[in-house]
Amino acid sequence: MIFPSTRWLSKPLCCRYAFAEFKTLFLPVSDDASVKVVHWCWALGLFKQDEYEVLGVWPSHAAFGRIAQDLRERGVERIGAIAAEHDGDLATKYFDAAVWPPAEGNLAGTAQNRLRALPLRPRATLRSAAATTERLQATLSQAIRRRAPFADEAAAAAFLAQQLEKAERSFWTS
Repeated sequence: MIFPSTRWLSKPLCCRYAFAEFKTLFLPVSDDASVKVVHWCWALGLFKQDEYEVLGVWPSHAAFGRIAQDLRERGVERIGAIAAEHDGDLATKYFDAAVWPPAEGNLAGTAQNRLRALPLRPRATLRSAAATTERLQATLSQAIRRRAPFADEAAAAAFLAQQLEKAERSFWTS
């Protein structure tokens, strides 16, 4: 597996997140005379009202078990709600996490009840966090289109890590 080599991506994380969303980015990479597309998964976590942190970036072929292990090794003990584009059910690794947005008939009873039990304000916070993740996804996709194709997968991963670190710094200065 190719992982971006930066200390920033292995930094300790907060132990509790109200929300974490996992998204996929597509990075064009030169492959001899052609261009192939590599997929990378990244995640943004909300740990306090309007306070976000990039949780990491992983090759999309990394199993959710490995991603969960990485998060646990870096200190994440609990995630209140999880949104993921994949069918790879990361919520089973954080068994008390609710799935967001709720998909009808796709939730375990406990997770479904936890979402229904949320007052309107926390649900609004989760919607706001999801919107923040979508804006960051759009910004990252645009930066990738401007820079691509990358010389190789390592260059693509390094660029992605750099862009995510830059985005995280902007969360702390705004």
